[in-house]
Amino acid sequence: MTAAPRMITLDAELLGPEPADDRVLRVDDLTVGLRPVPGDSAEPIVDGVSLRVAAGRAVGLVGESGSGKTLTALAVAGLLPSAIQVVGGRIELADRELTGLGEQEARAHLAASVGVVFQNPTASLNPRMRIAAQLREALPAGTSRRRARERSGELLTAVGIADVHKTLGAFPHELSGGLNQRVVIAMALARDPKLLIADEPTTALDVSVQAQVLDLIDELRERLGLGVLLVSHDIGVVSDRTDHVYVMSDGRIVESGPTTQVLGDPHHAYTRQLLAATPSRLEPVRVAERLLPVAEPASPVADQLEVRDVRRAFTVRGSAGRARHVALDGVDLTVTKGQAIGLVGESGSGKTTLARIIVGLERVDSGVVFYEGNPVARHTRAQRRQWRREVQYVFQDPYSSLDPRLTVAQTLREPLEINFPGLSRGEVAARIDSLLDEVELPRSFRDRHPSELSGGQRQRVGIARALATEPSVIIADEPVSALDLSVQARILRLLARLRIERDLTYLFISHDLAVVRYLCEDLVVLREGSVVERGRTDDVLERPESPYTRALVDAIPGRGFARS
Repeated sequence: MTAAPRMITLDAELLGPEPADDRVLRVDDLTVGLRPVPGDSAEPIVDGVSLRVAAGRAVGLVGESGSGKTLTALAVAGLLPSAIQVVGGRIELADRELTGLGEQEARAHLAASVGVVFQNPTASLNPRMRIAAQLREALPAGTSRRRARERSGELLTAVGIADVHKTLGAFPHELSGGLNQRVVIAMALARDPKLLIADEPTTALDVSVQAQVLDLIDELRERLGLGVLLVSHDIGVVSDRTDHVYVMSDGRIVESGPTTQVLGDPHHAYTRQLLAATPSRLEPVRVAERLLPVAEPASPVADQLEVRDVRRAFTVRGSAGRARHVALDGVDLTVTKGQAIGLVGESGSGKTTLARIIVGLERVDSGVVFYEGNPVARHTRAQRRQWRREVQYVFQDPYSSLDPRLTVAQTLREPLEINFPGLSRGEVAARIDSLLDEVELPRSFRDRHPSELSGGQRQRVGIARALATEPSVIIADEPVSALDLSVQARILRLLARLRIERDLTYLFISHDLAVVRYLCEDLVVLREGSVVERGRTDDVLERPESPYTRALVDAIPGRGFARS
């Protein structure tokens, strides 16, 4: 572990509210590490963490992946993995010190005192059990079936679910992500806890659904007097929703204090780094473009991609039988050469279906896709081969889109050998080195597998693979949504630079309007398969005409903070 960073404190009350009758959580000098192996002296993963949470207050714990924030929360909840243990410090929860209790007594006190909401609601729920059964399991042992059904209905009503009967009878896959997260919150409240730990509770959700879930947590905190520990890497969410914040890096608290003070006037270099990487604070790429010369076209710019009146529907199976879902309903889209256009909308809006249709991964029911003026469906074999080479896709999850069995060099060699069969072995190796240079990865990474890379490094490999075919169009589908803020910023700057240097056209798909604003000068908003608004990005975001677009803009977390 690196040398301990200096902790920044803003005032004598930096640990938060101290009155004993108000406090639901007190953590002093918590140290967490791997269970010892004979002959091994493992360094602590969480080192000397102290924090406080009072009843009715929301406290943020912020940091990047690997900072130790989730392990700290799991230690408080008694949910550490078996290979990791608390090796020092003190945890007091609801006026009882956990470190002084026996294992069974501590487990019972934790079950009654703390509720936990994790990042991915789908992973938190059993896909083979109906919601009613899962809520029943969350209730105290010995609850009668009749009382369990009554209490389950009360809990679902408390978290804002209107159709209680339908929800109780549903399986998780039959509910939206937002509804599933409400169910998870209901389960966390089943035993009337004093503390709610929310670990990245909205990261997997669309921005408007994110706002609804966070509003719900705020409402429950105020109505029930819950203490809330909000674990997040999202500065905007923390700035909007917490009174007090702790910033973690390398397993230690490096800065803490009232949220407005810490985020408004950060003292620690790491906190300033996190703030600088927030997408809404990134300088829009339109300014960055002035840094590199861009030749003016000698003639009017031609349409490179055109989608005309495209329709696509799917038959979906649910508990009520088969139903027809319209994914795209007469969508028109035009992308000119060299343009960066953002395609935004919530889950189910049709944006990914449209992108998959453009690259040929999905068929159309009706309508036409044109590439450089020619209908893709009528391409000759040679035209189709050129189209597939010139239009490339960068996926959301770089881990699942890379073959775990292949090294980085093998991953990049494949598209080179397929599209440029005349290259010698030495020329292929030279191009692999050049691609690694271009995406700012060391050439020594050639022999690494995806499992040996970080999320940001894997995404750079995914971008290099797309560049290997020398494309003119890149379709990027949520390429930074799974990454930490500082990694997001570096990938976005890389994409902006590559666009200019290679004269690329971008179709950038995202639910994050701040990210789109950075990279794209034009914006198209999709809702339920239809275009509801389009125009210059700044115009759409500053003066939205559609109520739906306005709702998306209003739901962006940390808007007031970002403008400060």
